[in-house]
Amino acid sequence: MAIREDVSGADTARDELPPVTVALPYAHRLRAAARGWRPSLRIWVAAGGVAIVVATAAITANLFAERLRQLAVDAALQHAESIVRATIDPAVSLDELNIGGTLDPALDEQLVRLVQGAEQARVVIWSRDGRAVFASDPALRGQRFSTGPRLAAAFAGNSVAEFGTTAPNEQDVLPGAANLPVPFLELYVPIRGLVDGNPIGVYEAYQDARGIEALVSQTRNDVLIMALVASGVLFVILWLAFTGASRLLARQNRLLRERAVRDGLTGLANHGFLLAELHRHLDQPDPRGTVALLDVDNFRLLNAGHGHRAGDEALRRTAAVLIAVAQPGQLYGRFGPDEFLLADFTDGSRLLRTLEALSVALGEIDLRFGESERLPLSVSAGVARVPLDGRSALDLLSVAEAALREAKTAGGKVTKVADQSTIGSLAAQNTVFGVFEGLLVSVDTKDHYTRAHSEDVTGHALFLAEALGLDDEERRVLRLAGLLHDIGKIGIPDGILRKPAPLTGEEYDIVKQHVALGDAIVGAVPQLAEVRAGVRHHHERWDGAGYLDGLQGDAIPHLARILAVADAFSAMTTTRPYRKALTEEEALARLAQAAGTQLDPQLAMTFVAAKRQALADAHAAAHATAGTRGRRRPAADPSATLGS
Repeated sequence: MAIREDVSGADTARDELPPVTVALPYAHRLRAAARGWRPSLRIWVAAGGVAIVVATAAITANLFAERLRQLAVDAALQHAESIVRATIDPAVSLDELNIGGTLDPALDEQLVRLVQGAEQARVVIWSRDGRAVFASDPALRGQRFSTGPRLAAAFAGNSVAEFGTTAPNEQDVLPGAANLPVPFLELYVPIRGLVDGNPIGVYEAYQDARGIEALVSQTRNDVLIMALVASGVLFVILWLAFTGASRLLARQNRLLRERAVRDGLTGLANHGFLLAELHRHLDQPDPRGTVALLDVDNFRLLNAGHGHRAGDEALRRTAAVLIAVAQPGQLYGRFGPDEFLLADFTDGSRLLRTLEALSVALGEIDLRFGESERLPLSVSAGVARVPLDGRSALDLLSVAEAALREAKTAGGKVTKVADQSTIGSLAAQNTVFGVFEGLLVSVDTKDHYTRAHSEDVTGHALFLAEALGLDDEERRVLRLAGLLHDIGKIGIPDGILRKPAPLTGEEYDIVKQHVALGDAIVGAVPQLAEVRAGVRHHHERWDGAGYLDGLQGDAIPHLARILAVADAFSAMTTTRPYRKALTEEEALARLAQAAGTQLDPQLAMTFVAAKRQALADAHAAAHATAGTRGRRRPAADPSATLGS
């Protein structure tokens, strides 16, 4: 984890969490805000959902009931039309419906039976003059009424049906008349007799609709219940889906926040999170503690000899041990490509004990890749103290990095606590190298190739230094010379420096002057006197045909001869706008051809042999790994990391 916690009393669910869980800053505030917001949102969603469900169910039930009622009305009208066509039309003539006419007694009896059988509540046959020729209610017989719109529509030849829920009290108009049932169906069917043409009368029937209305009401209730149940089930499904989606989004957000502060390779806190936590702790009143930078020893050589996967495995192993030995309350994580940070804001001596435990635990780890021998795994550490070495994160990290360099210079597997000599060397270095870093940035701005090429040359030169067995001081000087060997190009015109084609003779003469300008720049700083030889003479040739001074053989400084080999190899394996890069094997073959003419034969052949051996070891390791892990890719080209 990024900040080690004491989990001795953790429950089962807590114990299942991975050991590198990051405790995000201010996460408790975000979770509290989320807990206060989500219930209110869900209540509103639930209330809105219930309202929509109830409204939808009610509307559905009413629409279904109205449709059912209309079907019943249409069926009753069709039944009345069938009665008229089968019974009344064959038996009624125009004469019988005139004034004074009477119905056939047999028809009269059939109509009476319709009412007595409760099929119809009342039956009336109207003549064209608005007289009730026949009525099941005796009080209506022979009475003349004004022709209403429905009766007029029937006389026009249209059957009409109407559902009624209120009926006038006809006893107020006709004493003795029977009241109609409520609700009812009022049906009007034209009577045509046995002739075609205009209707000769109208058949009016009042049908008791209480049974129909009861059925409609029951159906409405049933549909409402079914709609409520179905809508409720749908609401529950949607609620569960919403809840699940909310939890999924919350989980994804948590994972995204963790990935933003977690290193993908080791699972530890990353550079950004560590800096934020350092600032947070150091902003406290009167901060105390210690900060350590840890660097994996010989990491570049491990990458060069066994590929990137070997380096990644070393980082993962180191991270796992760091997790195991870190104490509660300590801050740790991956701070750089091969660097870790460890901080303790409670007790400085506890951090030193953690570093000692880390060193012991790493010493028990076996690193083997393919058929290689057991490779040691160790770290060097530089320690800065708060507030003795600084109060800001930048100051403390600068001091810790200076102490780390001293630890690496001492041979590795060393913990160096910053002292006054560390602070003094850091101040001198900042004064000198701050200027040169600015110059390097300026060169990079003019030509990105130059800065990358300088770092690449430095990596190859250090690789050759390792093969030659040079001591740490010689490597330090070589590293500085490699980074600064082309610093004189800051004075080369942009048009020449960036020209995407081979240079002319005149342009090449101008470029040659970069070594003289670089010598003048570096020579102005007394602390860099030993670097001057590499800057001025790295373009001299073994046969004396180089520039600027035309030195030959051993007269060329040893430092410059090493840089010449590294510079040639870097130039051949780098793509330029006017030519494509060579493969490493092709470049090594050309280095061997240049031995004794352009390059020091001993240095050139030592580099070629060491590089070919490194490539062979990497290939063998990749082949062995592929045999045991058939789905994994071959190890990366080891030369790709020499400049890192």
